[in-house]
Amino acid sequence: MKLTTPIKIDLLEFFKTGKFDYLKLGQTKEWIVNNFPDPDCYDPDFLAEEVNVWTYGGIELLFENKKLYAIFSDYWYEGKLDGSSQLELNKWIFEDVSQLNLLFVLTKLNEHNIDYKKKTDNLGILLRLNSGIELTFENVDDVEGLNSNDYQLTSFALIAENPYRWKE
Repeated sequence: MKLTTPIKIDLLEFFKTGKFDYLKLGQTKEWIVNNFPDPDCYDPDFLAEEVNVWTYGGIELLFENKKLYAIFSDYWYEGKLDGSSQLELNKWIFEDVSQLNLLFVLTKLNEHNIDYKKKTDNLGILLRLNSGIELTFENVDDVEGLNSNDYQLTSFALIAENPYRWKE
């Protein structure tokens, strides 16, 4: 579906509520193609089983068995997160992704009363917001002894919680 004006997505609101226009996890490709703008490189094969990633600038819709299982981003061009011709992003903290270390992001989440739980493991740090968004932080340059507050945000996703990941 082509729109004359792009859909506006507020990333602060997305982080607070998990709201991404009318998309919800579990919706089918067919529902999305009929109710949401076409992806950047749309063609009829997008309804096929084997096409499982739809892109909108730096935002991806991920599908499994023709159902949406995540709204994801780890693809930040030239230091910023871009929308597309069909999505206009209010970028919030993503105007300059170079500042997105753990301490900065925790400060911003706390300023906006966004609750989360935190898990640290040998891969990095995972925050799960009450909205269902997961944020992944890593020591991207593999700096020995790096303070975890300096780990960089490497991805975010609205995704169903994996209970095994949160077991102690």
